[in-house]
Order: sequence, then structure tokens, then C-alpha cells
Amino acid sequence: MARDHARHNRKFWDADSDTYQADHGAHLSRTPTAWGVWRRPESELRVLDEVAGRTVLELGCGAAQWSAALVHQGAQAVGLDFSARQLDHACKHSTAQDVEVPLVQAGGEQLPFADASFDIVFCDHGAMSFCDPRRTVPEAA
Repeated sequence: MARDHARHNRKFWDADSDTYQADHGAHLSRTPTAWGVWRRPESELRVLDEVAGRTVLELGCGAAQWSAALVHQGAQAVGLDFSARQLDHACKHSTAQDVEVPLVQAGGEQLPFADASFDIVFCDHGAMSFCDPRRTVPEAA
């Protein structure tokens, strides 16, 4: 059974996804591989390093702007989000970017993957921000 904060977050993001993507989606799509509110470029920070040929999981993918961009760089990216509505946006964005990004609806506190399924697990603004870090950090690891 979903914990109270998980139910709250899913309800919030399902209700707010259209507004969030209308307000921020175009900007996020213009700078898909940039970090945080200040949009610091990955090319400058080198958080993920080389992604070509690697399997990547984006926790809290929203419209999957990061995941789609990483596929264009040669990664095998999977987008995970708690919100069905955000995943609808991710599907549309992936189609518009002409990439295939497998999308999974789940929370970051209990990932539906076997251990060591991914080379890289990351989150820009998503699951790690809205989940219990005592549960998400071990899951990501």
C-alpha cells in the first residue's frame, strides 16, 4: 500500500502535470541536459560522464526531456515517474523527439527492477525530491 506522502505526491503531480509542463516544458526541452533550476549544463558539470552504450534510469522523469536527450547521445534510457499524467507528457515528448524511451510508473522508494539493472541512476528534480531519502538512496544504489 502506498504511504501517505506517496499518495499525496501522486495526486499532486497528476493534477499539476499539465500546468507544470505548460509553464516549464519548452524551457526544459531547449536545455534537456542541464541541472536544476539554474540549468547548469551537464557538459560543464560532468555528473553523468559518458552515457553512450550505458543503461540509464531517470528517477522522476516528468516529460522525460533528460531521457530523450540521453538516448540521442547513445544511452539506453528508461524514464520512471509516479505520475501517470507526467508519463503521458513523456510519451508525447519522446515521440516528438523521435526516440523510444521505455516509461515505467513507479515511485523511487521501491524500484521495480532487479539490483544492478542500470549503469547510471540519476534524478534532476523528481523522485529524490519527493520521497524518503532513507528509502530512495538505497534503492538507487
